[in-house]
Amino acid sequence: MKNFRFFLALASCFGMPGMASIAHAQSNVTVYGNADASFDVVTVRGQTTAPALRFQRVSTNGSVLGFKGAEALGSGLKAVFQFESNVSFDAGGSIGTSRSSFVGLSGDLGRVILGRFAGPARLLAITLDVNYTCDSIGSNNALMGKLGGALASSPGVRSAVTSSRFDVNTPNAIAYTSPMIAGLQATVLYSANEKKSAVPGARVDPSAVELGLNYAHGPLWIGSVFERVTEKNDLAVPALAGVGANEALTEARLGGMIDFGNATVRLLIGQTRAVGSLGDAKQTVWGMGGTFNVSANGKITGQRYHAGDISGSSLGVPGSRFSGGADTGATLYSLGYEHNLSKHTLLKANLAYLKNDAKTATHGGGGYDFGKTATGFAGDGLVLSGVQLGMRYNF
Repeated sequence: MKNFRFFLALASCFGMPGMASIAHAQSNVTVYGNADASFDVVTVRGQTTAPALRFQRVSTNGSVLGFKGAEALGSGLKAVFQFESNVSFDAGGSIGTSRSSFVGLSGDLGRVILGRFAGPARLLAITLDVNYTCDSIGSNNALMGKLGGALASSPGVRSAVTSSRFDVNTPNAIAYTSPMIAGLQATVLYSANEKKSAVPGARVDPSAVELGLNYAHGPLWIGSVFERVTEKNDLAVPALAGVGANEALTEARLGGMIDFGNATVRLLIGQTRAVGSLGDAKQTVWGMGGTFNVSANGKITGQRYHAGDISGSSLGVPGSRFSGGADTGATLYSLGYEHNLSKHTLLKANLAYLKNDAKTATHGGGGYDFGKTATGFAGDGLVLSGVQLGMRYNF
């Protein structure tokens, strides 16, 4: 991390008006981030309309640029802020506040923040993923919370790549996180219904509530989450793509990790459910993984996740990715190696294998896949395999 003090002090030496006072006011603001890029080779087999497809890509896996700071207000109270942006430097793009960005207060009684940031469900999945970054090939967000792909992408609040509705930074949110008490820490998050419209024929009222509880004691860490997203509307095309009108989406997760020092073991289970005009559809995803330090600077990573079949009384439009029934799950395997060249620089290699069941459709960004994929492939029962070689620099 870099502190602004040096830059502002240098500017004040050149006589820029007000720089001395600005330097003093901004002395606790830091610049941070990471540059993460990899060369991936992905193969898609089992297409119904085309032969096997192999393509290469350069991916910037969750690379970010951020600014954060705090100001002591007295009596243990602090004002805090953070602005964080994706940096897709492989193809170029703008810098904004698309990731965890907020302002709030922090003190002995906990922290309250407002803005756009990761909720307990996303943080739980990231914590228990064996990959250093949960945005790259072989990450558990390929399967978690997707309900067969129906919840994989949507305008506004959902990811345009592979993450589910529950695994993105929640917009228009306010959250309270308690202090740590006897190893326990709780988070309550509310996503406001500011997109509400009362126009007849176009009424819409979306909102979300999320609860998280974590426990840490020695080498043991346990996390649990419950999130509920409601969508009340009478739109011809629902605001939540792939989901019917007046739908309630819920996500419950429970997971844990034991850290043995030179190795970790991790387990995560989640159940996604949609109740409303589509009936009562649900899917369970579970996975386990671990890491093992083979040297002072290197470790092996591995995990397996499985999405079970979608079940329920009514499962949407027949033939859609949400139609459900038997053979609507998928299985993900990941095996990797990470090597630290220094405190800041990491080299990584990863193999990933994702097998969709016979009636599970993948359409280049929906269903179960590795995210940013080539276009033009579709079909049920696709098998995706990938090789990744990359580097990450933290600052």
